[in-house]
Amino acid sequence: MNGDRPTQSAGHDDRGEGGGSPAPAGAALLEPPPLRPALLAGTRIGVRTFAEMALAMVPAYFAALLLEKLGVIDVLSDWAEPVMGVLGLPGSAALPLVLACLLNLYAAVGAMQALPLSGEQITVLAIVMLISHNLIVEGAVVHKAGMNGVLFGLLRLAAGLTAGIVVNLVLGALS
Repeated sequence: MNGDRPTQSAGHDDRGEGGGSPAPAGAALLEPPPLRPALLAGTRIGVRTFAEMALAMVPAYFAALLLEKLGVIDVLSDWAEPVMGVLGLPGSAALPLVLACLLNLYAAVGAMQALPLSGEQITVLAIVMLISHNLIVEGAVVHKAGMNGVLFGLLRLAAGLTAGIVVNLVLGALS
């Protein structure tokens, strides 16, 4: 058709590059991204996340230890024992729960680590905290969306406590 001139296919040119065989259709889509930039970006994100978590967890852990040594945890435990007992938790578990509700999960996990809790107790507490965490900030967001932020927070707290009671009952029945 072109005489002596070979026909060019997609991904192949006449300059001797490509090893003489045409590249398969869509080859550019199959090439992995360069590994080094992805590793560097992932490392930066990981270090930033670690620093953010450590800034919340480490002080909360030491604050919980300090409060325990000063006897504040004992007073809080006695006051919170009736409510926490329904969840199968010691009164001292109120501290991480309050931190989760008012601040964030990182601070709560830091405080949780300072307490001697069983696996079942950690599970119940984690479920309550996952449902009813960061109530102030999220209540403000809900309020901006036109809903009642206080009511929304109370409903989430009630849902968290209800889920905790149910999980405690199920775990109690299984053990």
